Amino acid sequence: MKLPFFRWLLVVGLAICPAAVQAADNELTAQEKADGYVLLFNGSDLDGFRPCSTLHYSKWIVEDGAIRTCLFGGRAKYVPPGHLYTAKDYGNYVLKVDVRLPPAPKETHSGIILRVGGTPPDAEAAGLEVDIYGAGRRLGLSCTGSFRHELRAPSKSAVKTDGDWNSFVITVNGNRIDVELNGEKINQLDLDEWTTAGKRPDGTVQRLTKLALKDMPRTGRIGFRDDHGSPIWYRNIKLKPLP
Repeated sequence: MKLPFFRWLLVVGLAICPAAVQAADNELTAQEKADGYVLLFNGSDLDGFRPCSTLHYSKWIVEDGAIRTCLFGGRAKYVPPGHLYTAKDYGNYVLKVDVRLPPAPKETHSGIILRVGGTPPDAEAAGLEVDIYGAGRRLGLSCTGSFRHELRAPSKSAVKTDGDWNSFVITVNGNRIDVELNGEKINQLDLDEWTTAGKRPDGTVQRLTKLALKDMPRTGRIGFRDDHGSPIWYRNIKLKPLP
């Protein structure tokens, strides 16, 4: 049986371009909707986010469908913009985020902050963070995919170079934090194993955290950091709540 011409065109078009059945940037796919994902960033403005109240909110902007940091003023002088936070608290979830870094060899340092405790300025003391560094960083405690404050290095380097977009999937579920980057599992934490502030489970010292990880809040805002002068871009920020 012959297909009507318009249906034939549709079938051929989908076969040639399967992306036609996928969602555009900052939109949910049909499967993501069925799975219970929600958009945290609408691609147009910062509705649903708020700044650290003591620092510069105006340095976070929306440009070409992405959130980015930027310098402002007459001179190219860097002033930390402060972290950008979701307005709502979240507990257990799967978080998808696309990140673009400056092309190598430029350097940057940002991160995805999980479960901020207390008020936003307490992020350093009572929050978990997945590091995002320039693509040229060597594999170790300070590279993309590590847990900040030298908690744990990723098992491999999966970050793309030359300004390509990278896709994180971070699962935060009770005491378990799992990190995927560009489809590869690269890091994980079991918070209940970290029973002493300032020490890893094996007894070695790590810097800066003022709480034992097992005592860190299990709910809180999600944040985005930039504290070096190179811009960084975020888009397709999607969250699926878990029980």
